Amino acid sequence: MFFKKKNTIAVESIYQNIIKISRSKFFYLDLKLEDTFETRFDLIIFHAFLVFFFYKKKSISKPNLSQELFDHMFSDFDNNLREMGFGDIAVNKKMKVFVTAFYGRIAQYSKGMDAYYSNNDIKLLKKTILNNVYKGAKINEKILENFAQYMINCSNVFLDKEEVDNLKTNFQFPNFYN
Repeated sequence: MFFKKKNTIAVESIYQNIIKISRSKFFYLDLKLEDTFETRFDLIIFHAFLVFFFYKKKSISKPNLSQELFDHMFSDFDNNLREMGFGDIAVNKKMKVFVTAFYGRIAQYSKGMDAYYSNNDIKLLKKTILNNVYKGAKINEKILENFAQYMINCSNVFLDKEEVDNLKTNFQFPNFYN
């Protein structure tokens, strides 16, 4: 007999919010990102990080929700690769690359956000965004500053709420860009 995971509906809704915000024209028009598969992957990881960071910063142990969000996200990546025509071997190789990239980005974002919250230092966060999202390309400093501030503002909105309130809205990302 199969049992549905406790948080399946919440995880799906949170993930859909992540997908929706990652497709926002704001990132491609205002923050000058190229609309590619890799960029969308990076934006999904970027926004998922904000949910994971909330739990880390609040010291809330929700291993089931976090693990289910991770599993759901990577299942979606797997499905997308298959829809793009990749076979089993290619999908397995790409998924290993994705998982490695995920953990690297999460670690770097975490260091950048920790530096901001502990020392009000945004430099590491901007460098991390430049390296991960812009792949080290030359980008206008104001755009990079706006991207980092967007991340901080989203994090603050989540951190200013209790977990139950964030879950009620499925970690709805604030609309700072209209």
